[in-house]
Amino acid sequence: MAIEDTFNGAKNAQTFFYAYFNAVAEEIGMERALALVTKMAESMGAKTGKMIKEQSGVEEFDAKSAALQVINMAEGLGNILEVIEESPQKVVIKCGRCPSYEAAQEVGLDAETIEAECRASALRVLDTMVKQLNPNLNYKLTKYRSSADDFCEEEIVQG
Repeated sequence: MAIEDTFNGAKNAQTFFYAYFNAVAEEIGMERALALVTKMAESMGAKTGKMIKEQSGVEEFDAKSAALQVINMAEGLGNILEVIEESPQKVVIKCGRCPSYEAAQEVGLDAETIEAECRASALRVLDTMVKQLNPNLNYKLTKYRSSADDFCEEEIVQG
């Protein structure tokens, strides 16, 4: 029940965000709205990564240890994740049910807009965050979901 409660709470919060994002995009244009979300995401990713690194005392994270940080953060925000490949150089994560995707759908955003916003925000936060943990790490989306019932596949790779 706790996982479902976390998912629903995150979805409710994200619904407000996506309603706001949609209103901003209608007012100033999608391109500008995405640019502003990216700016915010990069700032938050850098701050989060720096905080994690300082609190952990770890000098440099490998892909596996960085993935643990990403998974802990994402699951705390209601995402349902599964590691499908893992080594110190590469971790592949399957992202199942996603409160952000469902919230964006609920306010009427189309699949193309949801993907664009995800690439500009959540994925940018995560890439910036892992680069704070180790500048040689990259966070990449390798498969984007086609529906709420589908999944995304993401990876953290060194190099």
